[in-house]
Amino acid sequence: FLFPSSASARRLISPAGVDPDDIPFGHKLACGSFSGVCVATILTPVELIKCRMQTTNTSAVRYTSSFDCFKHTVQEGGLKALFQGHVGTLCREVPGNAAWFGGYELGIRALTPTGGSKSDIHPAGLAASGALGGMCYWLMPFPFDVVKSKIQTGTHGLPAGVTANVPNVLKHVMATEGIKGLYRGCGLTVARAAPSNATLFVTYELMMRALRGQPLFGA
Repeated sequence: FLFPSSASARRLISPAGVDPDDIPFGHKLACGSFSGVCVATILTPVELIKCRMQTTNTSAVRYTSSFDCFKHTVQEGGLKALFQGHVGTLCREVPGNAAWFGGYELGIRALTPTGGSKSDIHPAGLAASGALGGMCYWLMPFPFDVVKSKIQTGTHGLPAGVTANVPNVLKHVMATEGIKGLYRGCGLTVARAAPSNATLFVTYELMMRALRGQPLFGA
């Protein structure tokens, strides 16, 4: 869903006769942010269920399956309960996807031959650019992913009566764990993102080249 939403936004803001891939870099970042809004709306319920199923907190409710977790969540709070942590997901996805597409575009710009185009880049270059994009995605908004997960699993540690929202949980983590608490696990996550996103971008770009009848391995 990331690629179609970003591509649709690029086509929407591209002047007549201008290739969407040739719009200014800042516009591409804005389109990446737009895709983040779209994806966050879909991801929030999915990640809510995932986080609640994975939590090891002894005080957390235990569910027999993902469907059981979904059913109890809706029964207890209605459909809106599935969007608990949505603001946190937006705080991660909007800047994260701008960084994701931005990092990829920077890699593509650096590797595009003078006078050439993206279609001239070898798949290895696409992979390197994809790896950069994936690492940028996690490095920038990682603290908000930590906050989102704490809100969704109820492990934020806030005193009773304090609303579990992004600002309150962010301040609480900073006060009790420091900046390290917001980046715990970041290094491994960023490193893991490199190969997976390299594969993702190469697969996408090669499929697009095949559909357009372009050489798969560049010029």
